[in-house]
Amino acid sequence: MSVGAAELDAFRERTDEALDELVMGLPRQQIGRLLGVLFRTDHIPESDADLGTLLDRLPPVAMEDPAAVAEGQKLFRLFGPECLLILGCYSLPAAYAAARGVQVIHRARRLEDDGIRRLTETAQMVINLMSPGGLEPGGIGARSARKVRLMHALVRQHVRALPEPAWSSALGAPINQEDLAGTLLTFSLLVIDGLKKIGAVVSPAAERGYYALWSHVGAILGIDARLRPATGEEAVALAARIGERQFGASPEGQHLARELIKVNDALFPVPGYGLSLMHFFLRETPFGVNLAEVLALPAPNWTRLLVRARAAQKRAVLDWLPRVPGAERRRRALSGFFAQRLILLQRPDKISPFEVPPELWQSWRLRGPVAAA
Repeated sequence: MSVGAAELDAFRERTDEALDELVMGLPRQQIGRLLGVLFRTDHIPESDADLGTLLDRLPPVAMEDPAAVAEGQKLFRLFGPECLLILGCYSLPAAYAAARGVQVIHRARRLEDDGIRRLTETAQMVINLMSPGGLEPGGIGARSARKVRLMHALVRQHVRALPEPAWSSALGAPINQEDLAGTLLTFSLLVIDGLKKIGAVVSPAAERGYYALWSHVGAILGIDARLRPATGEEAVALAARIGERQFGASPEGQHLARELIKVNDALFPVPGYGLSLMHFFLRETPFGVNLAEVLALPAPNWTRLLVRARAAQKRAVLDWLPRVPGAERRRRALSGFFAQRLILLQRPDKISPFEVPPELWQSWRLRGPVAAA
């Protein structure tokens, strides 16, 4: 798979042919109402006729390789706590470094609690996708991906209709295919890269499965097949091209990164540890850019030494994980802290607790159960 600059230029003007024409005909007030409905729940309210009409426009997506997707889900079951930490300290801030793509996030939701909201909602979506059977037709992960696609279409039209600031054609279409591809890479490639940075042993089958899983999710989201890498080599090549074209400093991305720093730091008992973790992951990336510099992260404090020591310890533990009886249990006792704090984090709506499948709850040895606030 090779996508050249001219093709990527064209992808910046492409969005979602299945939904956009219908959404563009909706009144602005109606779009606002539907976004409010979707933001207030983790699910798609089946009783809403307007949302039902949009859902009917979405084509069914067959899973090309169920066995590979299951391998990807198994990888998450094994390394889920690490994946959630990488999500918060690597994937999300990397998305903020796309100077043009981040404009949609900044304009659509100017909320003081946006850092918490985006982290918790994104983590819940990933857990849904990775749940056993979650991507089967009608599964919780497939429904979550379809909901995200609806939200993309509505937000796309919402930001186009905002009177101030007016959307500039220089940015490309809002939530265009290239920006969607870059975001997909932050969830697939950067998670694999982050696991390898901390010393996780990711088998070739598990890596292929993880890319197959996210390719299937990308298909549900309406992302063109040429922008859904099937291998690590394809993913790295596409990331380098998108990074060169789209990643750079912006006030909006740096503002969102500062919000996320506050959330990450609050999830650890040692002040500054979350920021030091972000530096650890963001310095060298497959996008070919030092994302810590692009996002203007503040300098880390002494906890950078603690992160380095912890990373060295984790590499040693994960290296022995497949070979030593009991190593997996001891590893989880150390790695589950971030996941535990994250799923108990009070979400901004104060009514939607995390939903973690019993299989993952038990596998990660989390404390609980999680109760509605």
